[in-house]
Amino acid sequence: MLQETDNSNLSYPFHPWRRYFARSLDILIYSIIWSVFLAFIFRVNVADRNTAENVLDTLVEFIMMLFLEPLWLHYFGTTPGKFIFGLRIENKDGDPLSYSEGLERTIGVIGTGMGFNIPIYNLIRLWKSYRQCSENEILPWDEYTSYTIKDTNWYRGLIYIVAHVICFASLTVIMSAQLMPPNKGDLTVAQFAENYNYYANILDLDSGNEYMDETGEWKKKKTDDYTIYLGLNKKPEFSFTTKDGYVTGVSFAIDADKSESVIYPYDDHMLLSSLAFACAQNNNLLSSRLPNRIEKKIKNNLFEDFSFTEAGIRFVCDVEYSGYIKTPQYLIFPSDTSKHYFNLNFSMSK
Repeated sequence: MLQETDNSNLSYPFHPWRRYFARSLDILIYSIIWSVFLAFIFRVNVADRNTAENVLDTLVEFIMMLFLEPLWLHYFGTTPGKFIFGLRIENKDGDPLSYSEGLERTIGVIGTGMGFNIPIYNLIRLWKSYRQCSENEILPWDEYTSYTIKDTNWYRGLIYIVAHVICFASLTVIMSAQLMPPNKGDLTVAQFAENYNYYANILDLDSGNEYMDETGEWKKKKTDDYTIYLGLNKKPEFSFTTKDGYVTGVSFAIDADKSESVIYPYDDHMLLSSLAFACAQNNNLLSSRLPNRIEKKIKNNLFEDFSFTEAGIRFVCDVEYSGYIKTPQYLIFPSDTSKHYFNLNFSMSK
């Protein structure tokens, strides 16, 4: 239903769902912008955010909304979502809102309309706003503005759906691009190490207080004296086969110390080195699910032999052990067993 306002020759938009969908698209755009910063500036894995991090993301998106929406309203009189639905906001004189007016309105939307996104309370505020708009009442944050709708043509809904699909596709591209290594093509040992450390960071598979330096060796991080790292098994020493200065093969061998009562599978080291090498190959495209395939093949064969080929790289793992009891995550050496050994050989080659 369209109703003429006292202060505008156009119609006030008593269309709660159109307004809600317009705002949801705007918030999705803020989310995409923030995801770009997380992925490529802060090097954070956007595909693996916990509850606390999601709350932080929502807070940042609101801050972005407070900054960007008043700018859009001031310079364009609309936002991307509102533009799709033909919605426009001006002051009662028909002029663009000033930045301060737009900011005041946006604060009202976040607080009164969205309940600051506080669980339960936000649903109450959304419901009350929906009822108020459905009953043709002007919402509190619109009392001093001229809020109009151009038309309600059917194609605007179709454009909204297409825009939503594009936004979700953009998020997928961001997550896929983040799994591409910083170095591609033929790799030097230093570039391999950079790729290795990159994946260790975004996959949160940190190697304690050490990282791989440009020679492929483990090097201590610069940390404060109060940080304590709990080591598991000894770290593997990588060996590199090179040709003309470029890596053609990577391997490591583990011979467990006789005193080790618990053996972990070294799957993290196999995964990180595999991604560092295989994902750098030129036939690994942005849309490829190569990282997922490699991870699945390694994780599904803990403490077992395996061999497979991906991206032109041959992966081989040979495992032998005796005297240990196998669990889903590690091997345990029972104290009443006198003989035990563990050997693991992992290699990749073009």
